Amino acid sequence: MKKRSGLLIAVKLIFILSLCVLLYSVVQVIRAPIEAHNALNEWSKKREEASVHTLSREETPLPEGMVSPVQRNSSSAPSYTEGEIIGEISFPSIHKKVAIVEGTGSRQLKKGAGHYKGSAALGGIGNSVLAGHRDTVFRGLGELNKNDLIEVETADGKFVYKVTGSSIVDGQERGAIKQSAEPILTLITCYPFSYVGSAPDRYLLTAKLVEGDETLPGS
Repeated sequence: MKKRSGLLIAVKLIFILSLCVLLYSVVQVIRAPIEAHNALNEWSKKREEASVHTLSREETPLPEGMVSPVQRNSSSAPSYTEGEIIGEISFPSIHKKVAIVEGTGSRQLKKGAGHYKGSAALGGIGNSVLAGHRDTVFRGLGELNKNDLIEVETADGKFVYKVTGSSIVDGQERGAIKQSAEPILTLITCYPFSYVGSAPDRYLLTAKLVEGDETLPGS
């Protein structure tokens, strides 16, 4: 009886071990292709991100001549220094906030949204123009809708703009960004947003000032 009980236990143990080995093998057969597929997707994502970042650094979101020239006297000109961090811009609807830097050169655009030196002071009378890369500071710009709010803060105060619309223009178009007698904000970035290579067009988002300090230069 003892031999038969011992043999029965041994058979049960062998069966359980065999079942465990079989289950482990089945799991590995199912898991391996999934992990391989996930690894391939991860590599594809990294390769795409690296490609986009490399290309965006070569892009010029605000080509020369795209902003219409303006005659400006010294009292209305912004007193910003090139490369200076002059404030921050927030997009509450997409939960995004970035720094604003004076200048739209490649060095400035690595730090944040660049304020075009030939445009109005932020919050002041005229068209304040900010440029940014589509894959960094202005990622998600296309998700903003009409009437969404944009908040800007500088040493001069806090200003709230409301989105009025957007447009797409050819990257070679000159004078596409017009001057204004009213306090408005124009954001510009390269378009299409997911374009692989140097994007041919520009995306313009416009907004009007709805709240802010009325003592700024030119106000």
